[in-house]
Amino acid sequence: MQLRAYIAILRRFWPLLLFLPLLTGGLSAVLALSRPPTYQAVTRLLVTQAPLPGATDASLADLADGATWASSEYILDDLPAVLTSSSFAADLLPQLTAAGHRLDLAAIRTGLQVEVSHRSVTLRATAATAEAAVALVETAVTVLRQGGLRYWGRTPAGGLWVAELDPPGAAIRLDGPRTLMSEVGVRTALALAAAIGIAMFAHYLDDRLRSPQQAEEWIGVAVLAVIPKE
Repeated sequence: MQLRAYIAILRRFWPLLLFLPLLTGGLSAVLALSRPPTYQAVTRLLVTQAPLPGATDASLADLADGATWASSEYILDDLPAVLTSSSFAADLLPQLTAAGHRLDLAAIRTGLQVEVSHRSVTLRATAATAEAAVALVETAVTVLRQGGLRYWGRTPAGGLWVAELDPPGAAIRLDGPRTLMSEVGVRTALALAAAIGIAMFAHYLDDRLRSPQQAEEWIGVAVLAVIPKE
């Protein structure tokens, strides 16, 4: 099939090609604008186990340091599960409430995202306001320092060293104009692709003769004349 034939098919179904992308883009823009704003604060940490009490013998110093770093590897593996757990969120809730941030347990759990890369930990906090996002990430770091190995079932609390490589700065808005334009553009493009596919499928199901070339392909002989519509 030649390119002119494809263009003719698309011209025949132009209402579909126009309506579906416009409808999808309009609905996407309305839904995106109706969503509440979302802000995110980020900090980067180094989390290691503190040296065990009593491991101060000079002859065993290297052994104690090696055990500390080996234990830190296991702690880092478990850290995403700890920081997104209900018990950790329950410890954050009183401090956030006292600071005037109205976040429930579900908002705290879903608002914290943890990524471990080698020995560094990237902690992201997402909330409806910039102040709440910064407070959430700062409170999470504070509670982790205070609770420490208690979340691994060890007592007493503490036992972790938490160092901030990149302290949390001002929270950034995730759903700004650029994100909105990108989201609407992608969905509109997908709707246009779907409309083209529907048009091609409708043409495939259509068994009516619409051109002399189509008649020649179907009957296998040349068309000598065409009776005009009028």
